[in-house]
Amino acid sequence: MRPFCCVCEGLRSRLAYSGGAGRALLVALAWLVLGGCFEPPYAAAPAVVVEIDPSERFQTIDGIGGSAANESELRGMPEPDRSAVMDLVFGDLEPSVVRVKPRPSIEPSNDDADPATTDLANFVRPDDHLWQLDEIALRGDPMRIAAIWTPPAWMKTTGQESHGGSLLPGMQPELAEFFSAYLGFIARAGHRIDALSIQNEPEAASPWDSNTYDPVSYADTLEVVAQRLASDGHDVALVSPDNAILSFTLLYHQLVQTRPTAMARLRAIAFHIYQGEYYDFGAHEASLDLFAATAPPGIARWMTEYSNTTGIGYGSWEEGLAQARLVHAALVRGTSMYVMWNLYRPGGPGEALVVIPTRAGVGGFTVTPKYWTLRQFTKWVRPGAVRIAASVADPELLVSAYRDDAASRTVAVLINPSAEARWVLVEGGDLDRAPLLVRSSETEQGREVGEETRDRFGTRAIRLPASSVTTAVWPDL
Repeated sequence: MRPFCCVCEGLRSRLAYSGGAGRALLVALAWLVLGGCFEPPYAAAPAVVVEIDPSERFQTIDGIGGSAANESELRGMPEPDRSAVMDLVFGDLEPSVVRVKPRPSIEPSNDDADPATTDLANFVRPDDHLWQLDEIALRGDPMRIAAIWTPPAWMKTTGQESHGGSLLPGMQPELAEFFSAYLGFIARAGHRIDALSIQNEPEAASPWDSNTYDPVSYADTLEVVAQRLASDGHDVALVSPDNAILSFTLLYHQLVQTRPTAMARLRAIAFHIYQGEYYDFGAHEASLDLFAATAPPGIARWMTEYSNTTGIGYGSWEEGLAQARLVHAALVRGTSMYVMWNLYRPGGPGEALVVIPTRAGVGGFTVTPKYWTLRQFTKWVRPGAVRIAASVADPELLVSAYRDDAASRTVAVLINPSAEARWVLVEGGDLDRAPLLVRSSETEQGREVGEETRDRFGTRAIRLPASSVTTAVWPDL
């Protein structure tokens, strides 16, 4: 047996980050292992203080979730696997936002050559799209964002949906009619779209379905669409410009903000963060810092798509942990929404939380670690929660905290990406009830840590294993 004094000395030598409050944690640990030469029940690890200040408030969270852009492949899965995927993605995960993809195939050719009138007989009802909205509504009520990748090919300079191209001159009213018809299909099916993006990544001539606009043509087109939505009575917000590269976003937005009808409907500045490699956290943090410093005040900032495109670590715990770090980086820099790509998708773990088969009628699916790290946020950091001040002296730990008045609780997400465990003592706030602790790591998947375990004691002391994400939820007394 190891003597108690050795345990205390070992802990004392690790309190470089903690200050006086950290010493209080040492005293608590020592008290719990009193018993002379008996083996202590709590594992020794460096101790550090986390400070939470609910009086210092920042942005209100609008949503955390992902894209659902492969509804046809999902619908083609056999039961019971199809329902199992839906239950996981739209039930257990509880995304508070889902980004869906309107299909240009709803208008395969010009319906009547007159954008002022709509001949629905020449449109195609988006059955798979509506089926997915049905299934989502059975399991939850997330915000729905619709973002199109390309207009129909007949509207474009290239005559094809892929590899870029741009809208033909004079086609802006036709595109506006397309969006109005799409929203009509949604409404008649008893569903809603909360926000609309008229072009995914408008600067990118990608080899998949894509379409490009320069900042002026984008702003002009957005204004025409906004005017048509208003005249047809569609109560939907706009988000823009959805650039792939964060640094391009304000170039587009400075033109958008001069278009009055579009601005009257603009809910948020939307952007992606493909300017940095997936695992280059410093580059992402620098870009998000610059964006936060230069973005116009008073309008929400939404990160609406990001994925691991490196080919490195697909389906690994390292990839999942990196995703948690990216969500953290965006939220602590004032972003009020994080939408990953993709909730489910065929063909590769780097692209999805849940990987489904590529061929219709084939069963089976794989839940990746990214599912569990996103779940650490989606289930407890809900829309309406306000980010509050949270700090930690240990530079290796990442902490964000939220006050949810509607749910009467305080939430903290604690990420320990280091190779060594930590004890944390949470100070500040009215946190006198034992928290719910939920943890994901390489060996755990959303595990609820019970009060009787050696991972915790009291209401404020929590053990963070190496390479883990822990969510702590304190209900109000």
